[in-house]
Amino acid sequence: MSKPNRSSQTRFVVATALFSAAVISAMALTALGNRTDTYWVARKTLIPGSQISDSDLANVEVALGEVSRRYLSRASLTAGAYVVRSIQAGELIAIDAVSDTPNGQQSGQVPISIRNSDLPTDIELGETINIYWVPENTGIEKNNSPELVISKAFLNSVNRKAGNFGGNISLTVSVQNSDIFSLLSATASGRLVIVRANG
Repeated sequence: MSKPNRSSQTRFVVATALFSAAVISAMALTALGNRTDTYWVARKTLIPGSQISDSDLANVEVALGEVSRRYLSRASLTAGAYVVRSIQAGELIAIDAVSDTPNGQQSGQVPISIRNSDLPTDIELGETINIYWVPENTGIEKNNSPELVISKAFLNSVNRKAGNFGGNISLTVSVQNSDIFSLLSATASGRLVIVRANG
């Protein structure tokens, strides 16, 4: 009579051990899945060609799971890197969004003044823009036609306060260093029109 009891006790112990192991494994997997790490996030919109400084960055704790390898953690040295694609404020810094070298694409921030009507009302910082030069209509017939001055620049800042009172608005655009002279030359006469670059 003792053999059946021992057999049932053995089965009970084995079943209990297997159940406990399953519960522990499930808890471990849940803990791993919910584990948070610290990553870099942009404090403000970062423009391609610009160099990242410490003041551009903040830390955030998030649980990214399998996609964590796509983003730069706090252990990565991000300050000093160059931006290769637009990074919006609050966006995690993706590995493919920055580079250790400028690749000859260093940019400058150029302030310009334009009419309020020459900038799309819903345009956002960091968007890609094209800048056209338009000759002023002085009543004298001219052969000058609008010309594309800068292609694929980036809108860095906009101050629309003056435009609310009928004056010009000021903005800062990020252009490659090699294009700065062309942009400044275009401001000497005529007016500049900002066009959103789709694609």
